Amino acid sequence: MSASRSLATRVRQAWGRVRNQSLRVTLRYYLRRMEIRVIPFYYVKELLPRDIPRDLTALPEGFDFEVFGEREIAIITGFPEQDAPFIGAHLRESLKHGHTCLGVKRQGEIVAFTWFALDATHSKLHPVAMQPNEAYLYNMYVLPEVRGHNLAPILRFKSYEILRTMGRDTFYSITLTSNQASWRFKQKLNAQRVFLGLYVDFLGRFDGRWILRRF
Repeated sequence: MSASRSLATRVRQAWGRVRNQSLRVTLRYYLRRMEIRVIPFYYVKELLPRDIPRDLTALPEGFDFEVFGEREIAIITGFPEQDAPFIGAHLRESLKHGHTCLGVKRQGEIVAFTWFALDATHSKLHPVAMQPNEAYLYNMYVLPEVRGHNLAPILRFKSYEILRTMGRDTFYSITLTSNQASWRFKQKLNAQRVFLGLYVDFLGRFDGRWILRRF
């Protein structure tokens, strides 16, 4: 009898979560409790534009570009929203692998940054090598208090400009399907979805990847 009441209580609790949140959020909650991670994502392609507008590679007055090193990386790891896998150890490893962190400072303080890699994605979601004309773009971040200064597109186009000098004209990135803001930003860059993928991790021991749909 107690087991029946316990099951009924859990069912009511689950249904309450669905009503107050959503089925997707509820499923994610219970999967996390079972140590199962299910991550749907888009693999996205961007092409080097024929002409890069000068106003989209020039920062507003008072802001400056800088290629970040270990000192800046230590500061970045304390930023809000910088969750795993963008923890300190991961970012330091990115530097050792030769990845570039292009950042923006205002009066000497870090306010924005983005990363790019020339060799591979280095992502569990879709690990794949880059070709000689390709680059992987990831971890774009702008502090909330400066998000009205158009820094995200400026950083993107500055990355294009730098990568063009390295012979790169095709760029890939990964966007979680839940991150609609990121996808809207990439749509403005004429980005194309290559495929919808799914990554599943079970107990941190077993994982798998599937392509659900190609575009």
